[in-house]
Amino acid sequence: MTTIIRWLFAGPGSARMLQLDLLRGVAILLVLFTHAVVPPTASGSWQRVLGYLHHLGPSGVDLFFVLSGFLVGGLLFKELRATGGLDVRRFLVRRAFKIWPSYFAFVGAMLLWLLMANRLPLAASVGAVLPNLLHVQNYFGSPREHTWSLAVEEHFYLVLPLLLVLATRLGPTSKAVRAVPWLALVLCVVCALLRLHAYAVEMPFNPHYATHLRVDSLFFGVLLAYFYHFAPHRLTFASTYRRALLCVGVTLLLLYPLLAMTDHGNLIVGSLGFVVLYLGYGCCLLVAIHTPIGVGRLGRQLAGVPARTAAFIGYYSYPIYLWHIDATRPVGHVFALSWTADWWPELRWLVAFIVYVVFAVAAGMVFGILLEKPSLAVRDRLFPARSGRISRPESPPTA
Repeated sequence: MTTIIRWLFAGPGSARMLQLDLLRGVAILLVLFTHAVVPPTASGSWQRVLGYLHHLGPSGVDLFFVLSGFLVGGLLFKELRATGGLDVRRFLVRRAFKIWPSYFAFVGAMLLWLLMANRLPLAASVGAVLPNLLHVQNYFGSPREHTWSLAVEEHFYLVLPLLLVLATRLGPTSKAVRAVPWLALVLCVVCALLRLHAYAVEMPFNPHYATHLRVDSLFFGVLLAYFYHFAPHRLTFASTYRRALLCVGVTLLLLYPLLAMTDHGNLIVGSLGFVVLYLGYGCCLLVAIHTPIGVGRLGRQLAGVPARTAAFIGYYSYPIYLWHIDATRPVGHVFALSWTADWWPELRWLVAFIVYVVFAVAAGMVFGILLEKPSLAVRDRLFPARSGRISRPESPPTA
């Protein structure tokens, strides 16, 4: 029984950093806050504060992007350091085992929903989910709009390893690796300029979702991964000034809602706002990975029950993200009934949000256990990981 419980909560052969799962938990809770079944406008005296924070909620996706860039970039950098090259096919197969079973099960459920609940013809239903099947829903739309970010990540999984392979073929591996920070910085600047143009004119797609306009958050994570693995001495300030760095990160994140509320044309948010977000979340990421669990005041907080609860939620963040809207529709229906109308608005919002989070996490656990865990077990049996969890290099490499 103990073994089964440990497998459910930690995963078979899992070697994970609690700090990163904590950040995943924060990211998915921000997303859930955005889609709360009772809106902030119905929260009574909390309306002003919750309305302000509501603008920060969608940035949970930006935190996911920074984390993905850091983790995926780190995996590829470790392989480059160890072997001097990349096995792109193996990397993509392992990513597919991680992402696709849960994703395509969700797309299949979406297709059934269109056929049975909406009673759309088969051709129309397949046409509606076709962008999801091809991972281009961020340009061509989807019955479930929140899947746009998954398309961006899929594109990133293809682009980054191919860029690294191309760079290594054009010159020595050491030079190719040293070009990564400059490539990331150039992409960040180009994306910001492209967003400024995209929000200023009418586009055939939503510029908020387009890969070429949002990939800078991921490449900023790659930039952090480069320094973490190839120049850790340049990040020693994160250990020395953890509190100050955390204050900077939180300040930047709290600045974003102000930008969003005052920018009606999305020009400021499009050019500067997303930069503020990934810089803020980058600061928080550096603090997290440079804070040993249980050491010092901040480390003891990371070892506490609230942080571990958030990390547990973060472990299941991917299936929670997939299913959180559909799986929690009943909660919305319950709190739309007249018998809750007489509650204090603050109490109604709080109870609805707590129930919503519990339902969403439960749904994510169910689908994670049924789909993601078995898939990962098969993946690790067929394609064992060649490196363990993210860890700081013992000594600076020669690259």
